[in-house]
Amino acid sequence: MLGKCNLLFFISAVLLTLGSVASANKCTEAFFNAQAHSIFNQESNLRLDSIYYSQSPAGWNGKKYFYNESQIEKVVVDFVNNVMPPAYWFFYRDTNETVINQKDFYEYIDSTYRKQDTLFHHLKAYYKTEYAYTWIIKITTDYYSEKRIYEDETDLLESFFKQDTIIEINHSNYNTDSSSVEKTFYIADINDDNKCYGYDEQLNLLYTFTYSTTENGFSLKQKNGDNYIELFVINEDKNITSLRKTVKPFKITPKARYFDLLGRYKFTK
Repeated sequence: MLGKCNLLFFISAVLLTLGSVASANKCTEAFFNAQAHSIFNQESNLRLDSIYYSQSPAGWNGKKYFYNESQIEKVVVDFVNNVMPPAYWFFYRDTNETVINQKDFYEYIDSTYRKQDTLFHHLKAYYKTEYAYTWIIKITTDYYSEKRIYEDETDLLESFFKQDTIIEINHSNYNTDSSSVEKTFYIADINDDNKCYGYDEQLNLLYTFTYSTTENGFSLKQKNGDNYIELFVINEDKNITSLRKTVKPFKITPKARYFDLLGRYKFTK
């Protein structure tokens, strides 16, 4: 792990060379691929399969992702100790509000298109059959963003992938006088290709990540003290599918609504 002085110099150098060609280690590359290419990029061969939590503020034990022809179809959330039946998020393609019918869950209508080198997803989110917000996703080989547009607020998350580093910028109240910006830096371990670290703007260590290969893809474990989140990504080129079980739906908890698809607590409306 880099010392603070070396880390500050390294981050400054990265910020000055964002136009350079990306050359990531396995850990930072896996992190960016899991975020940008494994859920909404149907042109990719990677699929986020599942996430497991040692401890979640929403009481989650794990999340399972289901796809249809490489496009996200639903997400199932299991709770710790099975305190309640699973919750669901449903995704529909290029349709209208007539498909919205789930009274206890989130539903998304997704319109997808490509403009030059950028893949766009324009989603309308509904909760308990009522419109909740608009969600716009942009994906390129080295850039990813999520914009969530609410009735009274817009939040924007951007990720730039360059030179073994991911620079994540979280804009709250985007493009207003009350806007605030928070940056997180995900940096490769200079001695271990399978490790990387997350730092805040004050160079405080937030997370340690470990990359591992699996039989049909890879895993990435994020640790913060004794707590961890581990995600598993499948490489569809290996033509291996995971077992799926049928579970009975149940009402999603309010806390669970404010996590992004990777399980991070972000939007605090």
